[in-house]
Amino acid sequence: MRGPATLGRLAIQVGLAFALAMIVTGIVGFSLADNSVSNRIDESLRYHTRKYVSNLRGNPAQEAILKAKILEWSQRKVFSERTYVLFDRNGRRLAGRLDIVPPPSGFSEVQYTAGGHHKEAGRALATRLDAGGLFVVVQHLEAVRGLHAILPMVVVAISLVALVLGVSATLLVAKLTARRLSETQDTAAAIAAGDLSRRIPMERLDGMFAVQAQSLNQMLDHMAELVRAQQLFSSNLAHDLRTPLMRLRSLLEKASRDDQSAFPSLLDRAERECGSIINIFDALLRLAEIETGQHPTVMGRIALRPLIRDIADTMEPVITDRGGSLRVESLEEVAIDGDPDLLNQLLVNLLENAVTHTPTGTNVTISLESVGDGATITVRDDGPGLPEDEFARVTQPFERGLAVSPSKGSGLGLAIASAIARFHKGSLDLADAMPGLEVRVRIPGEALPQAI
Repeated sequence: MRGPATLGRLAIQVGLAFALAMIVTGIVGFSLADNSVSNRIDESLRYHTRKYVSNLRGNPAQEAILKAKILEWSQRKVFSERTYVLFDRNGRRLAGRLDIVPPPSGFSEVQYTAGGHHKEAGRALATRLDAGGLFVVVQHLEAVRGLHAILPMVVVAISLVALVLGVSATLLVAKLTARRLSETQDTAAAIAAGDLSRRIPMERLDGMFAVQAQSLNQMLDHMAELVRAQQLFSSNLAHDLRTPLMRLRSLLEKASRDDQSAFPSLLDRAERECGSIINIFDALLRLAEIETGQHPTVMGRIALRPLIRDIADTMEPVITDRGGSLRVESLEEVAIDGDPDLLNQLLVNLLENAVTHTPTGTNVTISLESVGDGATITVRDDGPGLPEDEFARVTQPFERGLAVSPSKGSGLGLAIASAIARFHKGSLDLADAMPGLEVRVRIPGEALPQAI
């Protein structure tokens, strides 16, 4: 038996795919966060520019008013994340405490000295005034730079945590999956070793695992049933062949001891025993050909009424010799698509079965009727019949009624008849005739009334 199923490459591949997804997610998340911060800074610069300049367009005192506003703001705000600077048309700073070179119109990055010690960066929006001056709003980027410094570490940390959790979950799922699959593997190994009773445990399974296990268990049940049927078939075949072979052996031993005057009689009896054995094998080959679809067949439209009458005329003397009678009841004019040789075999088997397995003097009737889109052939006898619980069993190969002598027939007649019915996409059913046994053969298809 192999060991439990391992995690294998699938779990590793899923884990690596998840890790790559987390890395990509982290990069995308950082980019989105960075763009969001930059967009908010630019929108803030636009807002404050509009706030100061929009109402002063066309005003000749525009620069003076802005200068006064900036000076008032500078006195009121000691610390702020924004700064306002006003330059005249010659680039000379008129207001604002930030010492910077006049930037170009629009958005730009500027450098300035903070507290006279170190350089810092800012984001500026410069707007040209009507008189030629330049109004600049500068957003200090120290906090943003700090956020930019922290943000990658935060994104990496979140990605690593998500990666660890994701890989751990993947490995856990893979381990649980491997454990559940190992039960299936152990069951398969036990069955391969010959334990056909073993099944996959269902107690801890759910979802697709439960559905899969249930399907496999049903398949195993079917396989076990097939194996039991095969074993029973082999046992019955050996039993049915043993009797004629033993009789043949006895005849040969007797021939070796008796004088030659008894040879012709012994040879005739030996030939009959050999013929019985050959008949069994012929019936088995015929049954196998029919059930596997390898029987040479010529399908065509068949009128059942004349076919049944011909077979009844052939079998009537056989039944009369046993003191019984064969009566043909109502035969409706029905035509079906089928193989005439196989249907002939089916009817002969049913009538021979009624003769072989019933007492002397049993009467048999046969009828044909159109039912729906097909035909129903009924063969009924007034013999002792069969218990209802034996109906399904006696249609299997080598099976006979419990009250029937094993020496009567090969036990293949009804099995072959049932296989022929299935070959024609029909069915063979048994019923209690009270008294006797009734066999109904239904053959569907395009069964149409036809003048014969």
